[in-house]
Amino acid sequence: MDEDVKNGSAGDAEQLFREYEYLIDYWINKKYGYNIAADLKDDLYLEGAKGLYQAAQNYDPGNESQAKFKTFASVYIQMSFIKVWEERGRSMRKNRSKGDKPGDTVKPLDRDEFKPEPKKQSKRTGKKESDRWAVQIQDVMRMWSDEKHTLTQADIMNWHFQYCYLKYGFQDKIDRLTYTKLIKNLVLEDKITQKGNDQGKLTDLYYKHLFSYREMDKLISSVCLSDMLTYEEKSELVRKILSTASEYYHSPFWDRDAQKLLFNPKSAHGRLSKKSGESIIAENYGILQQAIFGKSLISFKFNHYTKTSKLESNKDKEGNDRIYTLRPYHLVVYHDNYYCLGFHEGSTNIFHYRVDLMSDIEIVVDEKGRPVRKKTIPISDYKFTDDFWNPETYMAEHIYMAYGEPRDIEIRIDNHDQKGFTFLHDWFGEHFKVLRTPKGADPAYIYASIKADPKMIVHWAMQYSGLVEITDEEVRALIKEELERMREKYE
Repeated sequence: MDEDVKNGSAGDAEQLFREYEYLIDYWINKKYGYNIAADLKDDLYLEGAKGLYQAAQNYDPGNESQAKFKTFASVYIQMSFIKVWEERGRSMRKNRSKGDKPGDTVKPLDRDEFKPEPKKQSKRTGKKESDRWAVQIQDVMRMWSDEKHTLTQADIMNWHFQYCYLKYGFQDKIDRLTYTKLIKNLVLEDKITQKGNDQGKLTDLYYKHLFSYREMDKLISSVCLSDMLTYEEKSELVRKILSTASEYYHSPFWDRDAQKLLFNPKSAHGRLSKKSGESIIAENYGILQQAIFGKSLISFKFNHYTKTSKLESNKDKEGNDRIYTLRPYHLVVYHDNYYCLGFHEGSTNIFHYRVDLMSDIEIVVDEKGRPVRKKTIPISDYKFTDDFWNPETYMAEHIYMAYGEPRDIEIRIDNHDQKGFTFLHDWFGEHFKVLRTPKGADPAYIYASIKADPKMIVHWAMQYSGLVEITDEEVRALIKEELERMREKYE
């Protein structure tokens, strides 16, 4: 068999098919059985022949590590079958698209029109599966109905008949009275609902989905654009979200035919994601949230990056990995970074730790294995307690997530520069005040007040020196000192 390939005769298509066509039949029968529809078998055979020829072209008889040709070709033949199912899936979804407009529902075939090829039935517990009918009907309703696409009782009966055959090989015909009872029970259980007030007829029925189209869009886009998930995690979560929707819903993020995300996942990864696409943020976030909810003490290592872009733990005076303990209170996201805010034991000062730089996080337990709970800590700033905590205000007053004490600082912005208030909103949101222009001041400028740490506003003012000027005398003096240090450095 392999000798034919070595001698080159397998490169001739006619002789190749004559000698190996049995292999295509073998894999069709093995994978799909002997009773598949004739048109499907023809499509599989055609693609299998293409796979066989492609295998002959790629086979290297001189490569001893390569499998024998029969085994080598079998892989190509089986892979070629995938194309047939992809094409059939595209065709099915193309027909569904006719129902994309509200009210234009895809209708099932009538029972008498539905004449499938003979199929081996799956194992059953009895002649009829009445205990499963309600679940099956509910699944049918989920797939083929929503608020924009309703079904009649006759539609449900026909969809259910086809559903059971295609999934299990059942061909039971349930009487109308049984269907009526099952559907009414699902309505009573609030699983499906009926449009209009005509309760005498079971028509205009649809499944009550967990999420609306708009909510589905938001959920899927949030998952896809997250930098806390790998590509595989995103794909799996999107599949699960879509499993709750009807067949009419389409997401711009998801390719139904290929069953994959429709964009380059690297484009949605933030700068905190590792090159492999993985991130420890989600794992750390979960542990920290558990500690916050349980009011527990945590221990962890805090790391920094080395010149080789590796994370290295901070050391104590003896050169050992330093272990930090913290009573976490809040988690915030600030300019692409995730922060944990909390207090060290015995301190009333708040500390900020970047979540992506934390590792080996554990909830501290006592000698009996119980989590060590938070003690009452005297907090001078009441705004940090849960009842008064406002994360937007806090982050606006602590730019760069600095620890310093914020105070009001006056600034002025060129009124001719349309970008002036955009960058101000980027950093302070709505947490600034527009002031009256002082008497005798240049009317071309707008005066405003922000609240921040004076030392940190120095770096911010230098970053936006072309847009803003600090009028606060203390901060101006600090800026002059910083500029002098820079002048000496760059002379």
